[in-house]
Amino acid sequence: MERKRTTHKGRTRPAAGTRETVAGRARQKALEPTPDRLSAQAMAGDETAFLALVRFHSTFNPVPLTPELLLASGLDIVTRERLAGRLKRKEDRLLRPFPAIDMVFWGEEWVQKTLDRFLWKRRAGKKVPNEAFLRRLWEASSEGAMLQLRIYRKAAVTPSAWVRVKYPHFANLGLSDVQMLKIARAEGCRFEETEFLSAIRRFNRRNPLSAGRRTVPPR
Repeated sequence: MERKRTTHKGRTRPAAGTRETVAGRARQKALEPTPDRLSAQAMAGDETAFLALVRFHSTFNPVPLTPELLLASGLDIVTRERLAGRLKRKEDRLLRPFPAIDMVFWGEEWVQKTLDRFLWKRRAGKKVPNEAFLRRLWEASSEGAMLQLRIYRKAAVTPSAWVRVKYPHFANLGLSDVQMLKIARAEGCRFEETEFLSAIRRFNRRNPLSAGRRTVPPR
């Protein structure tokens, strides 16, 4: 049996094998996906969180985050594999005259149940359509779709517009600000790092979904 070694002060030190096990657990924990806080907030009845997800998943022309695009972004392999698994979009090249929601997202059971809860309200004891929510839902979907259409057509996109539509979901997946910038550039957006990070800071100051969010440094 291997003995624990002692220091000159009498304290025991773990053997090398123990240190390696601890380090291995730390590495494994770092690779685990972050809890889906945004979806959890939406399921709990947070309309702002739900509309943030709708905004992200809305599009006129679905352009998948292909392996080629993720490779061009320069992200590390762990992040690329995580995004490839989480951000699959339905292939459809038809130009639509109205916003659409990605069917992979829209078809999730919890999304349908949450939507059904938001769509109705009580008035005089009766269940009636929530017109105010429907208007906000349309606006969120239109905003997300218009950004995706501009990217698809290689039109000018401002950092603030990109951040408003895509930042909450990518932040929820655990991406750092600089990693998001790499994805935006891979999509064709010619953002300078300074202006992009400034847009994120402005968004975080104004948006309740960003409470407690800290930027992670990996590039």
